[in-house]
Amino acid sequence: MQKYKAANELYESKTTRGEKRSLKSINSIIIHTTGFGAGLRRLRDKYDGDLTKVGPAYAKRMANILKYKGHFLIDHTGAIYQFLPLSEVGWHTGSSKRRKLKDNKPPAWWIRRWKGFKKPTDLPSWKERSPNAVSVGIDLLAHGNGTLTPGYTDEQYEGLVKLIGALCKDFNIPLERKYIVGHEDVDPISRGSKNSGWDPGKFDWSKLMDNLQPSVEKETPQEDEATRGELKIEVPPVSRTGEILMPAPKMPMPSMPINTIFKWLHKFLAIIKRGQ
Repeated sequence: MQKYKAANELYESKTTRGEKRSLKSINSIIIHTTGFGAGLRRLRDKYDGDLTKVGPAYAKRMANILKYKGHFLIDHTGAIYQFLPLSEVGWHTGSSKRRKLKDNKPPAWWIRRWKGFKKPTDLPSWKERSPNAVSVGIDLLAHGNGTLTPGYTDEQYEGLVKLIGALCKDFNIPLERKYIVGHEDVDPISRGSKNSGWDPGKFDWSKLMDNLQPSVEKETPQEDEATRGELKIEVPPVSRTGEILMPAPKMPMPSMPINTIFKWLHKFLAIIKRGQ
């Protein structure tokens, strides 16, 4: 298994391997939270909340003990860990609720969030029998409602921007919200309540999407250093017959005093009169 270019570490999961898929089939990214279970609490206590140690230790736990079935994890420091190849279907998003999601009315918070869609199954990630088939699963290491960090850290958002930006570029995924979703968006029944979703839960979607948009700098004409200071060449006018019309030469102004000019002019006129 080869590490994806945007990942920092490769911890291949010991899970039963999933189906192979064409990379061209990937059309969505689904963001999750790991949850704040007993394992993460133990690591917090063991390392006295040192985030540089908690993240790698939990990533190894996900790969070896939990046999994680998603593709990536981003810890509180922004480090990105990979568990499965992108050419393999992950099992990070269940599909057992498809009929209920299609037949039942979504909760009010989902309707407010997704005004352009009637049902979760209308999202692009439900194009196939399961969102797993066409998506990349990314977990964020949980903040534990403030027991580890106050919320998802700036470093986690930066890691997400780096990873999602690379995935969208490599697999032609549009940088649009409907293609970059949370588990709660595709399955509000299993990952939400009447009031809100909890996977990933309190997540700043505007912050993510704003930072994902590439900054387009307007190009301004720059003076070429190679030609800076060179004389501009003016093309002379051309007559109807194609002949170049050269301007009449300008006579230089005499540099002698004005009284001397008048003396020479007077002598010149006298010579003309004598010749007549």
